Amino acid sequence: MNDKPKPVALVSMPSLSARHPSFQLALLKPILERAGIPAQQFSLFMYMGHQFGWRMAETMAEVWPCLVGEWIWSKAAFGEDASVKDEEYFAAYESLFPTICENAGCTLDDIRRLRDEAAPRFIDFCVDSVDWGRFGLVGFTVVFQQLVGSLALARALKQRFPQLPIIMGGASLEDDIAAEIMKGCPQIDYVHCGDAEISFPQMVQRLYSGQTMEGLPGIMWRDSGGKVHYAGRAPNFLDMNQTPLPDFDEYFYARDASGYEHSECVQELLVPFEAARGCWWGEKNHCTFCGLNRSGMEFRAKDPEKVLEQLEALARRYGQFYFNAIDNIMAPEYVEKLFGRLAAVNSDICIHYEIRPNFSRTQLGKLRRSGLFSVQPGIESLSTNILKIMRKHSTGMRNVELIKWCTYYGINSLYNILCRFPGETEEDYRLQSEVAARIVHFQPPYAIVKARADRGSPMYTEPDSQSVSGLVPAKCYQYIFPESFDLRRISYYFDHQMEDTVKDDVYEELFGRVGAWQALWRGPNHPYLKYRKSLSTITIFDGRRSPEQIFKYRGQAAALYEYCAEARTPRDIVACLGEGPWIDDQLKDFVDKNLMLHLDGRYLSLALPETPYFDLTDIPRQASVVKQPAPVSQLDAEPIAP
Repeated sequence: MNDKPKPVALVSMPSLSARHPSFQLALLKPILERAGIPAQQFSLFMYMGHQFGWRMAETMAEVWPCLVGEWIWSKAAFGEDASVKDEEYFAAYESLFPTICENAGCTLDDIRRLRDEAAPRFIDFCVDSVDWGRFGLVGFTVVFQQLVGSLALARALKQRFPQLPIIMGGASLEDDIAAEIMKGCPQIDYVHCGDAEISFPQMVQRLYSGQTMEGLPGIMWRDSGGKVHYAGRAPNFLDMNQTPLPDFDEYFYARDASGYEHSECVQELLVPFEAARGCWWGEKNHCTFCGLNRSGMEFRAKDPEKVLEQLEALARRYGQFYFNAIDNIMAPEYVEKLFGRLAAVNSDICIHYEIRPNFSRTQLGKLRRSGLFSVQPGIESLSTNILKIMRKHSTGMRNVELIKWCTYYGINSLYNILCRFPGETEEDYRLQSEVAARIVHFQPPYAIVKARADRGSPMYTEPDSQSVSGLVPAKCYQYIFPESFDLRRISYYFDHQMEDTVKDDVYEELFGRVGAWQALWRGPNHPYLKYRKSLSTITIFDGRRSPEQIFKYRGQAAALYEYCAEARTPRDIVACLGEGPWIDDQLKDFVDKNLMLHLDGRYLSLALPETPYFDLTDIPRQASVVKQPAPVSQLDAEPIAP
């Protein structure tokens, strides 16, 4: 008699870019195996490009405001009714689809055929390519635009294997969305909510032994009479040191087998790793626009030694040296205890991290030499007033400084600018436009968009405090889900009105400035503002526009300019250089020539030293995987940053 349990199939569906391994699959497999339950991963999103063409697939994987990456699966998931409002859908986003079609190299008819013909064929391909009958459970992990594609395959599997249990889980599925899925999707037997380390293996063990799920936290389930039961979200997993090493073997197989590795769209790989969950900043000050973490805000981090062990094991196993920390924020102790250790052993490991924009020039220099090659900093604005409204507790000048030193040290900075907050003023946007015009030699924002009331954000949960009214699901959902769904419970993105904001035309100058800034950086020759120094003379070369201008300063003027390489208050300047009318006159001269920025009561020299104060050859190369800024042409024409 064979007592070995049936394996669990772990599935990650499109629409998801092939350049991103599914960390969820990589973690769930060893979690189950540690409990004695065999598991097999299926990165089916990797084969989307093989079936659709890689350019089309990667464009659909971008999270556009129309959620076309979900829409294309609607017919396969819900049947013929999905095509009733096609023309209305395309008309609602007529300003957006030309950009999508250009990126995908297709027409609107091609996208329609993708939904009507290619997507159902892909589901058939998924069903026919795997012996699903040998599994005891199929689990779908859902992030971003994977919900409708997962529902489509689950529907097809239930038609072929009616007795095959199906569970769905992932960061997108908190109680409200999970309950609506259970109500509207009979092909889903269970939904898991919360951290899976403890409750998911327990769920599988109960299922295999014929036990009820009654009272098991984290599991939403349907009894034989169709009634849905739920004992509440699984508790946050606190001991992060006990999470297993993620298993990416199947992803590397799929990367080659799908043809992605040899496609024209291939990008250099960043291997994901997890060091922490939650957000220590959000526990104190939940940023008003942020819908991440919802019930999992509690910050939990691995010991730095455990993170180092994980990086070493992954680098050794896969021969990879570029990593993406999927944490929402860097644990403060990692600056010295993680990156300091990497520097001490002369490691070639390079890491992308999300950070608070509160690092000094010295810290950024040390982190760059330690392997921090890319960051997603929480900049969001260059206006101190708007930052205060967001609950960022930062300043515009601090953000400009971070952008400056990231540019100087070659740290790729994927930051955004957000607009539309209650209490903003026209002056906030006039000021940001002026700043943007002066700092085009610094790396530009990745995107500029209006802030949204995402599910879970204070703009959604506390609408009155954020002057939000008319909160309704984003229009795209009515074209994706049948009328039987309650869109208020299934949607993540919402449209709304907001009082006490500026008119839309006030944003246009800043959007235009950022678009032009990005265009400058897409060319082969970036704008520059740099200086060379002799003993007591600095020569500034201004190549932000043609023709180049050259300025020379010596003695006290040169000392003043170099002292303001980091933002200084008038009091700082007097304490360092003494008093005298020459200081005010010289500061005014620097500001008038756009060589210095005066913001938030501080002065910052904008020129970058031409020769860094450390050997650049010691710094690992910057990975080509990092995306260059996309053009900004319209207020609603950019992908939504996940």
